[in-house]
Amino acid sequence: MIPDTLLIVLVSMIYLIFLTCLPYYIWISDGGITLHNLLYGRHTLQDLPIKVKVANLALLNYKETFPIFLGLSILGIVMGIPIQIACLIWLILRFIHTPSYIFAWNWIRTLSWQASIICLFWIMFQIISLNRLTMFSHF
Repeated sequence: MIPDTLLIVLVSMIYLIFLTCLPYYIWISDGGITLHNLLYGRHTLQDLPIKVKVANLALLNYKETFPIFLGLSILGIVMGIPIQIACLIWLILRFIHTPSYIFAWNWIRTLSWQASIICLFWIMFQIISLNRLTMFSHF
């Protein structure tokens, strides 16, 4: 059973919040931030570890295509166009992209990113083609 497009959009928003918190979780779990740093200021902190920088880059990469996905998804929901399969595939590919970005699995990262861009075009073409079929139905 394929979830509704609105549910996929909500899960993608929750995933954005998760990606926002992920660099800080990595930083705290690696011992980069201690209780002393939190209580007495951040001016004594060292530079960001490489894992934290990579997690920030994964977040920035997600934020590059998320507004496009969000706009197309909301447009599809408002117009009543069934785009949930393409939206679900996009979200799964983004789930694959983040760990492959953090763990430097370059081929998987590249393929998942390219396939997610193709999914955005697929959503766009579905909206255009199905809108043309129903655009003049009221005349």
